Amino acid sequence: MSEFGDFSRYSRIIPEEHQPALRSSLKRIPDFSWLLAKPHPTENRLQGDILGDCPTVVIDDSGAPRTKQFPVMILNNSCDLPDDRVDFVTAAPIVDFGKFLEFEKRRRSESSLEGFAKAIRQNEKTELFYLPKFAGFEHGALVLLHLVCSVSAKMYRNLLSAGKREASFTQIGFYFMLIKLTTHLARAESTDVQRTGG
Repeated sequence: MSEFGDFSRYSRIIPEEHQPALRSSLKRIPDFSWLLAKPHPTENRLQGDILGDCPTVVIDDSGAPRTKQFPVMILNNSCDLPDDRVDFVTAAPIVDFGKFLEFEKRRRSESSLEGFAKAIRQNEKTELFYLPKFAGFEHGALVLLHLVCSVSAKMYRNLLSAGKREASFTQIGFYFMLIKLTTHLARAESTDVQRTGG
């Protein structure tokens, strides 16, 4: 991910006092050890929190739902997570980075895989959010942003009650998460895309 030079235009999102730490952290890429910490000790529902053993769903080629348990990253803003605020939360499944690369070996040449792995570790692939090692992911993990799904808010609360919270983003990590989500979901289209009208 390219380094940002001037964060002043993002001052409503990234306060001025946090900009030097973010700049410094971005210079450390591909070292992302600054992204995550243990679950926040006092705030028990935060955007980006990672929960274990959550059911997720995708719709396959035949239109049938396929479900599987994965760790997930919660995408909702923290202010939407208290009880009775929403009926569903949005979650993105997380997979082991090493296992993901093993799967990709079947589809890519060795040199292609090496370049692909490097781009992922530097968080250059918009749909894949590389996370450093945490809670059983010794080789890091990938948040699959292209496979987000809705999960019942009651299920979310049950996972919290069962102690399934595995990590939270640091303050600087949270800003990077916002950059990553924006880059994936709200980036400008290529100039090759021609739309109709003014």
